[in-house]
Amino acid sequence: MTNLNKNYPIFRASLLEFEEKILQLARDSRLNLSDYEIDHLALRVNSEQSAKNWLTLLLKCGKIVSDNFINGRPIYLIELEHPVKFANQLIDIIELPFPKNKLYPAEGWEHIEIVIPFLVGESTNEWIERINMQFLWNKLTQLNIKVSEPKVEGERLSNPSIAVSFVDKTANHTCIKVHPYSIKKILEV
Repeated sequence: MTNLNKNYPIFRASLLEFEEKILQLARDSRLNLSDYEIDHLALRVNSEQSAKNWLTLLLKCGKIVSDNFINGRPIYLIELEHPVKFANQLIDIIELPFPKNKLYPAEGWEHIEIVIPFLVGESTNEWIERINMQFLWNKLTQLNIKVSEPKVEGERLSNPSIAVSFVDKTANHTCIKVHPYSIKKILEV
């Protein structure tokens, strides 16, 4: 079991449970997380008040590095003053999307995002095909795969996403998203 940073005791229990579920999803997805950079952790909430509460709490631990309007809602990126240890990596960015018109099965920690870069000269479609061939996720019936390309005003890099989650979300609602670029790379361009 990963030992989470002692600077954030308020997150410890919920992050431990989240980490266990992500590690289960990674095992079932044939994804060795130690082979890839975990870019950031993300929360999901169902109400504006919950989002405001989380934002207040996160701002006690770090600072806003981005507050873009993405897919019809504000999404905050908070850089933690002290990274948390998660799946044997140090993570210093937390994503907090404000709610849209969707209810999530559980509020709180929901997904991680990892980086698998484009190969030289690789198109978005070739990248998606390579990821699918590498992990054969589309052949694993217990998994749900969703490909998207979020549109963010002012961002110049295309950052497609492949999201992997369980079809049956009753026991494990978590998700692992794969991108070709880290969020810090996107922010600096």
